[in-house]
Amino acid sequence: MKAFAFTAVLLVVLAACSDGNISTPNGSDNVGGTSGGDNGNSSGIGVSGLTVRHRNGQTFLVWNESGSAQYHVYRHNSQITNNNLGSATRLTERWGPLDQNTSVNRYGSSVAPTHFVINDLSTPLGDDKGLFVHTTQNGQQGGAYYAVTTVSGGVENRNIVNGANASSQSVNESVSTPRPVLTLSKNGGKGRVYTQYMDYANWNPTLKGYAFNFAVALPANYNSSRAYPLMLEMHAYGGDHKYVDQAQFDWPVIQLFPSDPGESVNTFHTWWYGFAADHNYRTQGLTPRSGNVENFTEQRVIAAVNFIINDGQFNVDRNLVHAYGHSMGASGAVALGMRYPSVFSGIYASEAMTNYGTSPTFQRNFVSLWGERSANLPIVNNGQNNADIRNYGAGGSQATGVWSWMNHQEQLRRRRADRFAYLMVDHGKTDEVIHWPTQGQPMVKALTDARAGFSAAAVGGVGHNWLGFESVVTSVFGLGYGDEAAWRYPRTLSFPGIHFATGSGAVQPGSSGTDRYNTNIEWATPKNNFAQGIVDTSTRYEISIRSTSNNQTADITPRNTNSFKPASGKRCNWAATSISGNQTVGSGNATVDGSRLLTVTGVPIVSGSGTRLVVNCP
Repeated sequence: MKAFAFTAVLLVVLAACSDGNISTPNGSDNVGGTSGGDNGNSSGIGVSGLTVRHRNGQTFLVWNESGSAQYHVYRHNSQITNNNLGSATRLTERWGPLDQNTSVNRYGSSVAPTHFVINDLSTPLGDDKGLFVHTTQNGQQGGAYYAVTTVSGGVENRNIVNGANASSQSVNESVSTPRPVLTLSKNGGKGRVYTQYMDYANWNPTLKGYAFNFAVALPANYNSSRAYPLMLEMHAYGGDHKYVDQAQFDWPVIQLFPSDPGESVNTFHTWWYGFAADHNYRTQGLTPRSGNVENFTEQRVIAAVNFIINDGQFNVDRNLVHAYGHSMGASGAVALGMRYPSVFSGIYASEAMTNYGTSPTFQRNFVSLWGERSANLPIVNNGQNNADIRNYGAGGSQATGVWSWMNHQEQLRRRRADRFAYLMVDHGKTDEVIHWPTQGQPMVKALTDARAGFSAAAVGGVGHNWLGFESVVTSVFGLGYGDEAAWRYPRTLSFPGIHFATGSGAVQPGSSGTDRYNTNIEWATPKNNFAQGIVDTSTRYEISIRSTSNNQTADITPRNTNSFKPASGKRCNWAATSISGNQTVGSGNATVDGSRLLTVTGVPIVSGSGTRLVVNCP
């Protein structure tokens, strides 16, 4: 195992706990005086000093809170008065009035402010401020007015006083991608924390709120004229995002640290996926019984990735985006690699959950989030970059239940025709937390059945430990610490799915010893150019591949190709030639299967200079 200083936080199973009241995070930019007004509450309306400010597709409302009241928020295209309040849209209708103390960041800690910051690096709001952020919906462009009312003892005070609890000037709203707020910065901006306010109108805030933190770290010698890989670190169970001075371990990458808050802040880890879209966890308790389960957590993680990629203050090579993690973080990395091949080139997973329904340790958490296994509530996959998984959601052509969707072993086989990122997965054979017999042991066969591109290690005598990038072929993928290159496999380059290699372990690994899979095979890339690179045309696929140990044979399936996409049933021919001697070492025919995958069986993979495999489908 590679030596590597890494701390992976894991809390072994905790009993299911109920969620606290929702904290509704929001605020305005410069809190410009769009309504001005009285700072007292002499009017008896319970709200004063409402300010409204729009930017980047979101409207931030801030007001002075009063006592222990709750709050409703209204929007109208005309100035709101007592006469037309009934025709205004109540933005808080679905989930009920906002609770008190909405300026408090429920995920505030040593790595995030305890109260919300609504302008980049501004002073956090105080306890006496109320907050709401409205994301402009399609069709809402143009001028808008807002009002905030109080609810006490279940009775709403609907009195409107412009300049106090209602805006007297319109705010011009537009539809655009929201931008997170920079809340903390250190070391000249090389370490940062952001808060992203999600779309309340299309969110379920009753479990975890709708404001979340993530952190970014830049390399110590960051040069804005150079494009860097983006490396996403998914924290383990009980963990949080990291607020560090700069990129860890001298990695020449930009690091992104998202957060999936858990029991330490009185909520549940979502295992980087999501939770019920239609169930009110605050009033109905845990365990949804009906409705959909939505990929809320994935949505905000992908939104954070896209922010870093697209924001001009960062220079990211969008073809070099990778994710990694341990335990729950590894589970999330596997899911991202399987679901977002348009974003991620490769992922590394140490001790990942691969079939949530068979894990003996965390079932109470999963049921609380997603409902009983027998219900198998349908999923909804929304958000950016969801083209590859949209149809698996409710109403789609391949609608899927959440417990089926969270069975990666099943989905690898079912979705074998889909594109996946390159998957690098390790598991300890004595792991009893992420259970080896149900999670690690069956995964190699699932990857093989799917003809996925992967490497793996099943490590004997190791429990639930960080496995230090054991299965990463560094000459191809890099790592970025020590004397190894940065993460460097481009998303736009295809790769081989390698299966049944004679230098690898059995497809169903045993319970003892260490088995490795495809870790002693490499292929030529622009950064590992020991021979001619990949040729990927409509009728021809070529790759230079070699063993780093003894000569081997293996089955090879071209994956994530750009142009090479022969039709099912197409019969192709192939030839393998030793690169050093230019001698034919194998040849034959292969037929494209029903998933439009072409697998060449028994390809000789020569050590040393390697083999050139040419597949021709005229």
